[in-house]
Amino acid sequence: MRGDRSKRLTALTETEKLALYGLPAFDDFQRTEFFAMTEAERAIAFQRRGLTDQLYCLLQLGYFKAKQAFFRFFLEDVPQEDIAFLFLRHFPGREPARRRLRDNEFYAQRREIALLFAYRLWSDGDRPVLLEKATLLARTDVTARFLLTELMVFLNGKRIVRPGYTTLQNIIGDALSTERQRLERLVDVALDDAARTALQKLLVREDTLSELSSIQQDAKHFGYRIMFLERQKRDTLAPLYVIAKALLSSLGISQLNIACYASLANYYTIYDLRRLKPRRTYLYLLCYAWQRYRQLSDNLVDALGYHMKQLEDASKESAQKQVAQAKAEKDREAPQVGRLVLLYVDDTLEDLIPFG
Repeated sequence: MRGDRSKRLTALTETEKLALYGLPAFDDFQRTEFFAMTEAERAIAFQRRGLTDQLYCLLQLGYFKAKQAFFRFFLEDVPQEDIAFLFLRHFPGREPARRRLRDNEFYAQRREIALLFAYRLWSDGDRPVLLEKATLLARTDVTARFLLTELMVFLNGKRIVRPGYTTLQNIIGDALSTERQRLERLVDVALDDAARTALQKLLVREDTLSELSSIQQDAKHFGYRIMFLERQKRDTLAPLYVIAKALLSSLGISQLNIACYASLANYYTIYDLRRLKPRRTYLYLLCYAWQRYRQLSDNLVDALGYHMKQLEDASKESAQKQVAQAKAEKDREAPQVGRLVLLYVDDTLEDLIPFG
């Protein structure tokens, strides 16, 4: 999340960067689709002076339709299947001169193609608008990939040819820096001395583990000792949670960003957090306290539910055993009662029937 020029943030992986800024890699279907030229497109291409300039223009047209971007390339850099396809369709039996396109011809082609598709080229005058857009987006999500994706959507919607990757990196870095500074200023103004002291206590080392490191450890099960420790962690964070709950709601910060800043409290070591600007450290710790307190509360609620279920199951099992035991005792008593009835009947019959 760095915005400095010497160490730019990475918004895309190399593979993603290649997919966005590298030459298209067409399959047969895509090659047929994007190199199918309208009359207007053919007119732009075949008004060029020579075969090589025409070939470059046809390639640039197809690539622009695929990616809404322009590319500087040599014919040796282009997939030979693309060249073979265009030669078969437009220049059968001829061969291109393998030379580089002149700069003035490249810019002329770029200008005419952009105009044809109702796009306009990026200019330095667009930077403030894009920076303002990125700064507003950063209040929703400070991840660089999200910002880059949304800026690309914005540029396409405005039909502006996207600038180079480095330009977008710098704009995103500046937007993130602006948003972070806004939050840090608000935090610095809102915190009183008591709150600062409470936050600083999380950064005091105790033996090999700081209090923060202890709080970061997750529960492995719902055992009594573990849950006792969870309650202790929650009690430690309770005063900070009260501060965070009151403060974060006034910062205009999204849930996603709270989670992102909270993760930085996990990412940085205690030593790193102590070296950062205090107000930045306070921001990360407040977000961490807010999120972690809620997690600990959820853990305790889950533990309560787990133990209640255990108690319910044990009670149900005990009741079932008692019912089964009562039934067994009843079954054992039944034959005894039957025998007594028979004896009674026999005795009664003897009294009623005279001896013959």
